[in-house]
Amino acid sequence: MKNTTFSIKIFFCFCVVILFSVLVPCGYFLHSIKEESIDLTREEAFREVSFVQTCILDEVKKAGGSPKSILPEMLKTFYSGGEHRVTLIDAEGVVLYDSFAKNVAELENHRYHEEVALAFARGEGSSVRLSASLDTPFVYAARRVSIPGTAINVIRVAAPLSLVENHASDRSRALMAGAVAALVFAVGFAAFMSMRFRRSLQLMITSVENLATPGSRSGRISLRALPGDEFAPLAAAVNSMAQRMEVQVNHILAQKAQLDAVLNSIAEGVLVVDHEGCVRSVNATLVRLFPRAAHAEGLQPVEVIPSPELQKGIESLKHEVPEKPVQFEMDNMSGRKLQVLICPIVGESKLLMAVAVFHDITEMSVLMDMRRDFVANVSHELRTPLTAIMGYAESLKRYVTEQRALHFLEVIDRNSQYMATMVKDLLQLSSIENGSIPMDTKPISASTIIHGGMDLCRTSAEAKKLEFQEELKEGDFSVNADAEYLTRVVRNLLENACRYAPEGSRIIVSAEPDRESGMAVFRVADSGPGIPPELRVRVFERFYRVEKHRGGQVSTGLGLAICKHVVERHGGCIGVEDGPGCIMRFTIPLA
Repeated sequence: MKNTTFSIKIFFCFCVVILFSVLVPCGYFLHSIKEESIDLTREEAFREVSFVQTCILDEVKKAGGSPKSILPEMLKTFYSGGEHRVTLIDAEGVVLYDSFAKNVAELENHRYHEEVALAFARGEGSSVRLSASLDTPFVYAARRVSIPGTAINVIRVAAPLSLVENHASDRSRALMAGAVAALVFAVGFAAFMSMRFRRSLQLMITSVENLATPGSRSGRISLRALPGDEFAPLAAAVNSMAQRMEVQVNHILAQKAQLDAVLNSIAEGVLVVDHEGCVRSVNATLVRLFPRAAHAEGLQPVEVIPSPELQKGIESLKHEVPEKPVQFEMDNMSGRKLQVLICPIVGESKLLMAVAVFHDITEMSVLMDMRRDFVANVSHELRTPLTAIMGYAESLKRYVTEQRALHFLEVIDRNSQYMATMVKDLLQLSSIENGSIPMDTKPISASTIIHGGMDLCRTSAEAKKLEFQEELKEGDFSVNADAEYLTRVVRNLLENACRYAPEGSRIIVSAEPDRESGMAVFRVADSGPGIPPELRVRVFERFYRVEKHRGGQVSTGLGLAICKHVVERHGGCIGVEDGPGCIMRFTIPLA
């Protein structure tokens, strides 16, 4: 019955109630009919007793007080072959005559038979029992009499119980026929009502299912189709909901059309997935980049776009929503280079959906490669003339004595030195970006990296009377890094701090392991003017300088860019933290 429809359940309930309502009264009436038949048979037996008594008295009068010889013949005339049994009993319980017995002498004393005993005690008695002599059930009726000239003291008449059963059977058949007819009618009526109720419910179900069909009138329920007024409020509520749903659906469809128009008009590919990671929608640009995305709805992203990084990035959002969008680069089947940005959409602290945006950076990548090659080539070509300029300037200083000429030579030498440093940094940055120089990563202690950077910047610190302070909060530990390049990162950050720190101040270099993330955190903090929050991202761009905000010496603007690329090559990240002065922070994997 678990999956049975509601109308069938109602029909079965009706049937159970009807059966209970019919069978219980029938059982009661059948029992009553049998009892009533026994009572009628008993009354008939007593009337028979009265008839026998009257007949005996009449025969006694006719016989002149000597009826013994004619009584048996008279009784045999009335009861020979009949269904009723007549027994005459004297005061001692001895049977004087029995219409069913051939030899009354063989019959037992009837003094203590139930009906006879009641007759002796109360005047008359009756019982329903099995006859010991005939082995047949009878309804007995006995009455005490006084007939002059005879020894008869009790007249007993017995009617076979079969007469009672035949009478009860006739009436029971009539009752059962009426009950079956009533049951059939009631079940048919219950089936009719349950089917009508089912049609009404089906009408409501169909109407509710069609609520989301724009402009459909099938979501309206006619009150005339309802089985009763009790359903009118429900029908009115469904009709009202249908009207509101139609407005809502039309509004949603309009918004979806606008969103599709916007998505299809942008140059970037857009992929929208739900909280389970299944594709919900794509725009035309993504279909051009990945033709299989035209039929992607309901599929996993990896089934449409063969990119493990994309699938991994989307799967990671199910477990933890990152603070920043997931970003990586990939190539499509036609060789286009794409930059992918996965942005989670969160509601009530849980992921609702995610949007992946695909930027075609093929041309930009080509330009970046051309720029790197150009910078590397130009920087390499500048090294020879710069070396000649610096050499000749240094030589001329030994032969020129005029102060004005010496000043010009100093300017030439200083600017050539600056250009030489810039060329050196450009070549170094190009090498790191191109990956032409592999990182020789191996375990090295954090204190070694810090001391190496401090030693390289000791001259700059002494010029401004700055003090270096090392802090290893949890003691020394090892990191997995290229010692030369990581020392260069610490040196660049220290040089940057020396450039802007107040004279006579302290620069703190600290390192601590973060076992949970598996990274080591390095910090270089100075008490200088700091970097405004809106510029903290841009300071790691090449040639970007913030001297107008912080003041101090002029730099090439490449030191922090080199730091950024070296740290990222190691799998870490670099940034600026909030705090007094300026705090540069970068991470390196633990060994």
